[in-house]
Amino acid sequence: MSKQNKNKNPTRSLPIILQGIETVLLYLNSKKKELSSIRNISENTGLSMRVVKNVLLQLEKFNQVERVVEKNNILPKWKISKFGKKVLKEAKGIENNIEFFNREDELLYKIQIPKKIDDLKTKGSAKLQKITKKLKDLQVDFSKLLGLIIDLNNPQFEDIMSFLIKRIKFLKQKVNNLPADPIASLMLKKKGEKQRKLSKNDIFDLYLESYFFNSVILNEIKRIFEFNDKLSNLLENNSISNAFSLANDLREEVRILSSLVYKREDIDVDFHHLTSEMLKNLSKNSITSEMLSELIEVPMSTEEKNKGVESIVLQLLAMLKKGQIHFNDHYIEIKENIPLFALYQLILDEKPSLSITIEDLERVINSLADQGYIPGIKTIQEDENHYLKVVQLIARDISQDEVKLISLANQKQKLSLADIMEETKWKKSKCMKLLIDLTEVGILKYSKSFLHGEYWYLVSRQDE
Repeated sequence: MSKQNKNKNPTRSLPIILQGIETVLLYLNSKKKELSSIRNISENTGLSMRVVKNVLLQLEKFNQVERVVEKNNILPKWKISKFGKKVLKEAKGIENNIEFFNREDELLYKIQIPKKIDDLKTKGSAKLQKITKKLKDLQVDFSKLLGLIIDLNNPQFEDIMSFLIKRIKFLKQKVNNLPADPIASLMLKKKGEKQRKLSKNDIFDLYLESYFFNSVILNEIKRIFEFNDKLSNLLENNSISNAFSLANDLREEVRILSSLVYKREDIDVDFHHLTSEMLKNLSKNSITSEMLSELIEVPMSTEEKNKGVESIVLQLLAMLKKGQIHFNDHYIEIKENIPLFALYQLILDEKPSLSITIEDLERVINSLADQGYIPGIKTIQEDENHYLKVVQLIARDISQDEVKLISLANQKQKLSLADIMEETKWKKSKCMKLLIDLTEVGILKYSKSFLHGEYWYLVSRQDE
């Protein structure tokens, strides 16, 4: 072997996701028993946080890493498992091929493209019906989990599952509205219009891409069912912190599903997501992960991302001024103040193809504030470890008593009226007024159940 080849990085020719496997495993192995956050791993390996997270989820699926959720933290930390160490030892590096089934492989699993137009048409329609049925089943399964979660008296957990149920129902309605035969719907014409003429290639490509997306969507739903099963097992074993952490990952899978459904909805004889070359290869059953990679994570410049975020924030502001309280199909009500993390989640849910970090969002909010569109971000801080960033769409002063109550809510998972009165020694009337005011402006959220009574809480994250 030449010196040049000997020094060459063996991971260089591999896809980034496969490079990430060895990189992440080696890093976690070097930390021994020390736990690492996604941010820690990203900063020390040079991989993006999104790549790190995808790698960790796949490695977790194959029991090569373990998720650990520390007390009062939402975000998990990670360590290599005994099996992961064994894999590293046996593989002796990536050049000996660590077996790994990445997300793209799963989404393309067993997709076989029919050769004939009639088969594409009939089988594609059958897959569309199957998607609707699977989404209905998923909605039922999520609802069963919500029943278990309600017993936990964890309003943040309830929030996530309630949203996921609503989102799946929303996607099911979207799929229901898709025509079983896209060509037949295109051929419909109004009185006086000429019948549209389509070439055989146009028809074939439309059926082909529709069939492909239907297949990928079914595989993504299968992934979500697997997440759901794991979440159910964690709840049954009373591993609540890990279950809550996994529910946040499940939310990201539903975002991918949303993105795929939106893209499937866009397919038209005049518009394709796949290039002509990709469609040609697809027709030959030459299916590669590259066909999916840019569909799942759409390449965007920083400027495009910023404009996308600005558009949503300004849309929220316009709706607020009109007195509208709900943004599309989201459970979060639009208020004058939105915790930064809650706004971040809302944007990712509504625009799943918009790959941004919470720091990206913060920069855009600051830019909009500098331009005078909104007041900007208000930081409510008790000490170095306890603070809350709130996006103010409309300016509002926050009193010292309100700051004290917000700080208390930020330290605890939830607050009852009795908790607040005990902690602050305030009268009931004062506590209720502050709670009502902070709920009305959007900083606190309110939950009431027959089982657990009334609670107030924040939608915020614990930093890594």
